[in-house]
Amino acid sequence: MRYWAFISYSHRDASVADFLHKKLETYRVPRGLVGGPSRDGTVPERLIPVFRDREELPTSSQLGDNLQKALQQSRYLVVICSPASAQSRWVEEEIRAFKGWHGRDRIIALIASGIPNASEGSSPGEECFPYSMRFEGLGEDSTPVRVEPIAADLRPDGDGKQRAFLKIVAGLLGVGFDDLYQREKRREQRRRVLMGAMALGAVLVLAGVYLSFRKEMGAVRKEAALLTTEYQSIRPKNKDAEKRILAAVEEVDKALTALEAAPTTTTTADELKAAWENVSKVLSKPVQEAKATDESIFAMELSKPLNARITKITPEYGKELERRVVAEAKQNK
Repeated sequence: MRYWAFISYSHRDASVADFLHKKLETYRVPRGLVGGPSRDGTVPERLIPVFRDREELPTSSQLGDNLQKALQQSRYLVVICSPASAQSRWVEEEIRAFKGWHGRDRIIALIASGIPNASEGSSPGEECFPYSMRFEGLGEDSTPVRVEPIAADLRPDGDGKQRAFLKIVAGLLGVGFDDLYQREKRREQRRRVLMGAMALGAVLVLAGVYLSFRKEMGAVRKEAALLTTEYQSIRPKNKDAEKRILAAVEEVDKALTALEAAPTTTTTADELKAAWENVSKVLSKPVQEAKATDESIFAMELSKPLNARITKITPEYGKELERRVVAEAKQNK
């Protein structure tokens, strides 16, 4: 078989199809399951490729050759069920064609919206299951037999996104849902511990850079051998050096301003870490631009307010980064 799955859906559910397609093709099967027995032989590392093609709908009364070939070459059919797909001619055709080649036991339903079996009650317009998922024909002249589709429920009051997705994965792998779910929980816990350690590491790295910077400034004071701390009036004799130091201080100031605003101007942990790393890269530039003693003192004095800002923002940054790491881990569950 060329494809692990064929996603059948109404164009109105394109966002759900896009979500499912990306999740399936980027999902890595837990190591403990890989290579174990499954319905299709052994459990693979990845569920790729997955067929999703609704960009070019067939214009005739039948499914196009490409869609028919894809259906024939797919192990499973995943149907995104909603009132729109229940009324979609093409979704119905794809289900019938797939059943003819592979049978109904390789069809997996994912409820995106609507109400299962609503067509039997007072709200037929809310029905989410296409006809061929609710009925099975035993022959051309026989009466269709009512069947009950087993489905993962994407709705908030159903399984929710993560459990519904894992139910789809379990069906495609041919493994038990409970086993997969518990393995995924353990993997997520390990990932959260690792991300927390990475967040702490980022804070410690910048703290090391900052302490190194402070140490260097102390060495400059000692080297200057000046008893007064009134250095504000000292200006470098070399005016080119003064310009370079001022430009470096301005660069640090811009990086710090971006870092101070990052909690509101960025949304992810990676973006916040990037703002922090930008400060790390430029923090020592003013001192590095200073060659003579008067230049070093000048750079040190200009760096004092920058030091104060770093001291203030370091604990705030650590808390915000930890909060984002934890929040992102929960979203990926």
